[in-house]
Amino acid sequence: MKIAFFSESPADEAALKILVAGILGEEIEETDLPNTIERRSSSHVDKLLPNVIKGVYFWTDAEALIVVSDSDDTSVHTKEHETESNEQCRLCQLRKAVAKTVSKLKGEKAFKVAIGVPVPAIEAWFLCGINPHVNEATWIRKQNGERIQYDRKSLKVELYGNDRPAIESLKEKAIESAERLVEDLAQLEEFFPQGFGCLINEIRGWKQ
Repeated sequence: MKIAFFSESPADEAALKILVAGILGEEIEETDLPNTIERRSSSHVDKLLPNVIKGVYFWTDAEALIVVSDSDDTSVHTKEHETESNEQCRLCQLRKAVAKTVSKLKGEKAFKVAIGVPVPAIEAWFLCGINPHVNEATWIRKQNGERIQYDRKSLKVELYGNDRPAIESLKEKAIESAERLVEDLAQLEEFFPQGFGCLINEIRGWKQ
């Protein structure tokens, strides 16, 4: 399957390719984004997404697009958001941008988009199975005012050794983490039932 990836860094996308192949149970062929598309921080992903979707749809032969953006300090997605979208939720923001853009695409090409939102950052996914305290439920408690043992900076320090890792270290750790996580995707889904669960459910739906 030919898939394009749009996230915050090439390191993230290298890891996502491994995870998505594991979800699909087949090898995937990564399609490069059009070179006019630049990566930005998570707070800009939703603004860039319409152009990304149109660029991938019209200028590549990709059958699908995977979009992953850190939640940062936005509201964690909940089941209640499925019936009433929350403007403070990054997953809801991205879904809205996808729905609006895809509805306007003209052409007969079938096109799929799946969204994942690591809570609070993709380093939390990479630490799943290593640090049992890192999960969506704990981050929700933090948003409700409870003091917890980690924040976004400490996740980077725990994973990379510092909060400003070199690009080589980012990609090495991302791939290493994905190769471990793909052996037990159920655990990642259990600890991150919305941010990862929504992604895996959408991808599984492609095979039905």
